Amino acid sequence: MIRAVSLAFAQLFTGAILAVLGVCTLLSIACFVGAWYAIDFAIEYSGILENTIGDWSTWISGATAIVLAYILFPLVASAFVGLFLERVATVVERQHYPHLPAAKGLPIMSGLFASVRFLAVLIVANLLLLVLLLFPPAYLVGWWLINGWLLGREYFELIAMRRLSRSDADFLRKRRAMPIFITGLMLTLLFVIPPLALILPIFATAVMTHRFHELMGTEAH
Repeated sequence: MIRAVSLAFAQLFTGAILAVLGVCTLLSIACFVGAWYAIDFAIEYSGILENTIGDWSTWISGATAIVLAYILFPLVASAFVGLFLERVATVVERQHYPHLPAAKGLPIMSGLFASVRFLAVLIVANLLLLVLLLFPPAYLVGWWLINGWLLGREYFELIAMRRLSRSDADFLRKRRAMPIFITGLMLTLLFVIPPLALILPIFATAVMTHRFHELMGTEAH
């Protein structure tokens, strides 16, 4: 996994990926702002804080909205990975796996369905996790484990489906569940680093492309 991370980071700012990186960053910022306003509106509209702490409600609701948006926006931004995945994975494979035949690519409908499903599960899981905010240490551990599992599963499945059938990709994911889960946990930790959180969909795609080939036994050049 360390090798996959090293190779992905080294290629992150090359010309072929920079344009995609810029679009991803702008989209991530838009997701953060959107999440911030949506959460702030929900808190204000519910009137929960106003009824309990009065005049301080505006300040506290704003701060709460920023914190929750910061926690949730990289996850929401990752739901748009289908927009970048094929291009980024192709660039990675052309440089490091030129001996392989071209991938058949991710079918548009399959990628769209997987992204929508991922977003739905992601939102539900993180909303349920909010209950644990009453116990911050439990929330942090739960957030890391649940989102690590979801990110590892989603990115690996999408990358695998570029070269394998859906059933074969699912079989490989289940057979190598632990390495994929560990990779997802590592990617989730990057959320706490703001600059990396902005470009996470691109970086995670590159890392998981290398992980897929490692688990398939393909040597990188």
